[in-house]
Amino acid sequence: MIIEIPTREHASKPEGAPFQIDMMPFEYGKHVDIEYSSLAEDKLLDWPMVYILANDKSAYVGQTTSVATRINQHEANEEKRDFTTVNIIYNEEFNASVITDYEHRLISLMQADGRYRLTNKNEGMTRSNYFSKHAYADMFEELWEQLRAMELAEHTIDQIEESEVFKYSPYKGLTADQRIALEQIMDAITEGINQAKPIVIEGMPGTGKTVLAVHLMKMLKDDSRFSNMNIRLIEPVTSLRNTLRKTVSTVSGMSKKDVIGPADLAKESCGFTKNESKNFDIVLIDEAHKLKRRVNLGTQFGNYDKTCAKLGLPKSATQVDWVLSQAKLPIFFYDPLQAVGPSCVGPDAIDAILDSAASSPIHLSSQMRVKGGKGYLDFILDILNGTNPSPMPFEGYELVFHETPEGFAKSFEQTYSQHTLSRMVAGYAWKWVTKDKETPSLYDINLDSVHLRWNCTYDDWVGKGADNPDIAHEVGCIHSIQGYDLSYAYVIIGNDIVYDAASEQLIANSKSYYDRNGRATATKEELAQYIKNIYYVLLTRGIYGTHVYVANPELRTYLRRFFIDVEK
Repeated sequence: MIIEIPTREHASKPEGAPFQIDMMPFEYGKHVDIEYSSLAEDKLLDWPMVYILANDKSAYVGQTTSVATRINQHEANEEKRDFTTVNIIYNEEFNASVITDYEHRLISLMQADGRYRLTNKNEGMTRSNYFSKHAYADMFEELWEQLRAMELAEHTIDQIEESEVFKYSPYKGLTADQRIALEQIMDAITEGINQAKPIVIEGMPGTGKTVLAVHLMKMLKDDSRFSNMNIRLIEPVTSLRNTLRKTVSTVSGMSKKDVIGPADLAKESCGFTKNESKNFDIVLIDEAHKLKRRVNLGTQFGNYDKTCAKLGLPKSATQVDWVLSQAKLPIFFYDPLQAVGPSCVGPDAIDAILDSAASSPIHLSSQMRVKGGKGYLDFILDILNGTNPSPMPFEGYELVFHETPEGFAKSFEQTYSQHTLSRMVAGYAWKWVTKDKETPSLYDINLDSVHLRWNCTYDDWVGKGADNPDIAHEVGCIHSIQGYDLSYAYVIIGNDIVYDAASEQLIANSKSYYDRNGRATATKEELAQYIKNIYYVLLTRGIYGTHVYVANPELRTYLRRFFIDVEK
């Protein structure tokens, strides 16, 4: 007898049985009355289901194999006393793996949706796979639309997944190496915070450093062992700091005040002397490669010096020194290849931390952002470092080289119409002539018949573009995009970098690099590395794809060889 083994597409695929959602009254101190449910008693007592507890403002998502028992337990729990309804979600094709997956998806989507402030903890939010998961994912979309019809959710899944709040949610499922890193960090904390050494988590773009930092922050806030501790997350990138504050504002147990800038370390330290105990117990530092030193700060030297003085430190102190002076346990999330200017502390400062800690960094390697995977990131590094990689496809990832700015712009319009979190970004190779000017005919970047303007703001430029198409059609510089995810990245490579045939390397062209603070004090070699790092960041923002246009004809000819998909 021949047994046909079904393919993944057909293996035990659910037929799409309809969902039944029963809304029942929930009251603290009383047992659930199953008469309010149209479900059979045996299903209420013994069937895998998902449920949502809710009131006007808050919600809690759970899953169980005995909903009657579980709801009765909740009705005896004082933490759940403010909920007024329970929404029981039943499907005849549910099983234990499905309800765990659905619970996690509902938590992450409902938090980013913003209809409710979720009271769930995030422990156990790990990515998992199971038989026919793709088919159940299709069914989930039907469930979500039913929840919207019942006003338990507001936005579509596509709208939510295109939002920055969703991308940095503390309820994101963790990858295997993120989970390992989390366990290592928690071990270091629980061993004794006063004796703990600085911790460094190192990862390439898209390995989920920011997601892990926010997830860890939520976990610490929920853990009673740390309830009396002063725990903060430092985000050096102003625009990303505002995004993270917006993200945590819809999460129970977290507050906008939990996310601070480096200078905020001094605000809570006023009145403390250098010899007194450190004012912060645990500080998570996201984008640690963006911490500053007292170099090329433009108009910020005065504020920098004032902060040093408040902290009892010399003017020569770096922002890494600020953290070390105030945090009992600092945890740095870092990528050495994302230092993009002389003011960044650079890898030497992080290496010094490691030396003092007598340890090595915890590495993140699983790619959470770029669907092209680590292979794509390595490919981009090889191009920038002049190792001449062979052109190659990346399964599930769209990598396109455009010969003309008109084709580049047309492609962007087509992509943006379907993916509103797509943006154009560029190296700092054009002057910002439109800054503080409202002349309609004035543009910063002129590429034949295509005329574009720089980002009008650094403050949450990506997020503001979601509500304003005019902003979404601007071109973001490195200072507006670092740390952010995009659905598709449309990257313009300018004249700030050129191909030197003699050395067969990409070198800096300082005459066409217009970030004054990024150029001053840097040697030619340092500037070349900073510019390469900038393009490394820009070329690794896109989740689903990256499109490239090169303004310089000679450089365009050189770079074209590395692309399979070239659009004429």
